Amino acid sequence: MAEYKFGDGIKKFFLAGVGAVAITAEKGQEIIGELVKKGELTVEQGKELNKDLQKSFKESMNERGVDIDELSQKISKMSTDELTKIKEQIAAAQEMISERLKKVEDDVVDAADVAEEAAEDAAEAAEEKVEEAKEADAEVAEEACDKAEEKIEEVKEAVKEAAEE
Repeated sequence: MAEYKFGDGIKKFFLAGVGAVAITAEKGQEIIGELVKKGELTVEQGKELNKDLQKSFKESMNERGVDIDELSQKISKMSTDELTKIKEQIAAAQEMISERLKKVEDDVVDAADVAEEAAEDAAEAAEEKVEEAKEADAEVAEEACDKAEEKIEEVKEAVKEAAEE
């Protein structure tokens, strides 16, 4: 069984960072190149955008304590095989992140469906209670009308008796 050295983990982490830097710079240049080809940018605008992208990237990395010049030197000293391995690792990490994001999205959709169903069930239950309350109010009103009619009859009888006397 091979021994795991702590330095190997740090080296792999560093190489992944270096690869991310390399791929980010390459992708930025590819995008700018494509826009220039499509005529959406002039060559001069493309150069300016590339400079802005590089400056912004350097500032972002400096804020994180990464020396871009040092990384560039290390990248330039790396073999094609090392760069390929780093790119493969980054691609695998991106795939894993994409899969996890997809699962989270699916979970959110499922939770939203459950919440919607619960809201519909609650609305139906509320409607049933309203109908029950209406029916109960109708019964109470009907009983009150019956009692009122009885009182009216009693009053008529009393008035009739009083008129006869």
